[in-house]
Amino acid sequence: MTGFRPAAVIVLRYLGLLGGFAWLFGPWEVARSQDAPDPSPPRYEIRAEIRLRGEARAGAGENPAREDAFAISRLRLDFTFRPSRHVTFFVQPQDSRVAGFGPSRNPRAAQDSLDLRQAWVGFGSEQGSWTLYAGRRVLSFMDQRLLGGRNWHNISPTWDGSMLTLRKGDDQLHMLAFTQVDVRDGFNVPSRTRAIYGAIASVKSWLPGQVVEPFFLTSKRPWDYGSNLGGLLHTAGSRMSGSFAESWDYQVILAGQTGGGSRTEHRAWAGIWGIGRTLEQAPARPRFGFEWTYASGDDDPLDNRRGTFDTLFSSPHRIYGEQDIVGLRNLKALKSGVELRPRKGLIVNADFLDYRLANRADGLYQTSFRRRIAPPEGGASSMSIGSEVNLMVRYQLRARTQFRVVVSRFFAGPFVTRNLPGGESQNMIFTELVIGL
Repeated sequence: MTGFRPAAVIVLRYLGLLGGFAWLFGPWEVARSQDAPDPSPPRYEIRAEIRLRGEARAGAGENPAREDAFAISRLRLDFTFRPSRHVTFFVQPQDSRVAGFGPSRNPRAAQDSLDLRQAWVGFGSEQGSWTLYAGRRVLSFMDQRLLGGRNWHNISPTWDGSMLTLRKGDDQLHMLAFTQVDVRDGFNVPSRTRAIYGAIASVKSWLPGQVVEPFFLTSKRPWDYGSNLGGLLHTAGSRMSGSFAESWDYQVILAGQTGGGSRTEHRAWAGIWGIGRTLEQAPARPRFGFEWTYASGDDDPLDNRRGTFDTLFSSPHRIYGEQDIVGLRNLKALKSGVELRPRKGLIVNADFLDYRLANRADGLYQTSFRRRIAPPEGGASSMSIGSEVNLMVRYQLRARTQFRVVVSRFFAGPFVTRNLPGGESQNMIFTELVIGL
């Protein structure tokens, strides 16, 4: 726990900075909102957010006796300027710090001292028929299942490029072309090897209360034999979601992939089916949910035909467990859970997840998209990865300030215990405070 001592210095420094920030800019914004009845967005906006997280783990995979504790912090400042109704400038610097990482962890994975996270300009009204965005920004679509901001990470990826959004009523079409930004020492620059372009639609006019989101995306990244990942891929599919019978909600996502590399052919697919029900009149308004996930795996690593689904540039944290042990590749997962709201601002969520391999000839992939466990020769004798139980308590102190506590236990299945040296069950607990001004 020694890492929390230098982390306290980071916390105090950021809290002092935010206090001065709030004193300097807070009264200006309040006075303007009282004096200007114009419902249009304000010409200037300045906001800040600090996130502080302490995390502890026990039994981290290869070493069951290993214990690890560390603290991370992240400060973001948002500057928005609208010189007219049809032009918006947005700039977001970010400072990410870490303290307490052990020798087996790379601080660069969570630390990037003061850098430019976003800087973009938007032309056209967000309520009009079109908007053109250009510059460095976050991409997030469809609950971040295939393309997301990965906000869980202390350093979350951003993109350089442009996006044209067309609107007709409640329907939208996003056409985008971006390259991912490389996080490195010094100023972050656009990557020369990772890019994505294509179109994503959101159609609400076809069926009342339902949203259809067809998409077609082309992605490029270097080929990695160790992770069975990369190449030039074309991903097409759709999500359909909505509600029915007042208390029921659902979503279905289907995606297929083609493409490959210079010597490989890629054919893969994934499907997600989820349903939930909220008891609005019951105490604490419980919502019960179930979700079944399938992502194809490779049935023969030697035939130059790859069948492992590629999750593109998603943000899968918490979707498949708090500990990020499994990702949407070669996976069958059943998730069930309940969410309670016992009082205003307080949410309690409990989940149970069961994981299995989709194909015994392929391995286990983490949410970092890397292959954690390679399949044994002849295929896995058991396809059971294990299960995970998560409990989260979140309290919303005010609109942009919240506190979370999460406790998680992973129960290793036969595939993990037989093929990962030291692979056993593991625990995780973290607390997180997000302060927004």
